[in-house]
Amino acid sequence: MIIDVTGIELTPGNGGRDCLGNGERFYENGERVECCCDECDYMICCYVMKAFSDCKTCKDINCPRNVNKE
Repeated sequence: MIIDVTGIELTPGNGGRDCLGNGERFYENGERVECCCDECDYMICCYVMKAFSDCKTCKDINCPRNVNKE
């Protein structure tokens, strides 16, 4: 699990569509969750990687999409 400094759980990959910090989500009070992408260490996973098969080379054990969590 990856937690942003704002406390938002980040889910890299898939074009950022699954990430709670993508700027398209709202808190329970209706306020928009600020976009965390510019400061995210995993931004490249959302905008550069074309498929989850790229995760096979990931060595970050904190990434929820890492398929190599041995």
